[in-house]
Amino acid sequence: MPAEPAPDFIDGAVEILAVLQRDSRLVDFLMEDIGTYDDEQVGAAVRSLHDQCRESLLRYVRLTPVIDAVEGTQASVAGIARADRASLLKFIGNVPAQPPEGGTLRHKGWRAEKVELPKPKHGAVVIAPAEIEIE
Repeated sequence: MPAEPAPDFIDGAVEILAVLQRDSRLVDFLMEDIGTYDDEQVGAAVRSLHDQCRESLLRYVRLTPVIDAVEGTQASVAGIARADRASLLKFIGNVPAQPPEGGTLRHKGWRAEKVELPKPKHGAVVIAPAEIEIE
């Protein structure tokens, strides 16, 4: 019997979207045109959506800041290996050819330390099946 193919990044992307759709209907919200709703209606919807998405994210992904410091303060990048800087840091503003060893932290960044998604079905592209109610 042939071995099951290893899941790839597309499987993981579809799975996290499926989880966020299942737990909070995030995809439905993002695909809806909210231009016709007033700010109060959107705000009310976003509060529960935020709570549900956050809960799902915390259940399946352990996130840690790239730089654990207060945004708006001076931050050093000296503790980050030069080889890792291109993927972990984004210098913005008046950046010289050779970026300095620090600057004002505008966003702490996030990295996934651990991801424990439900096992994806290899090649699955369905985020949420259509629902048909039988009366």
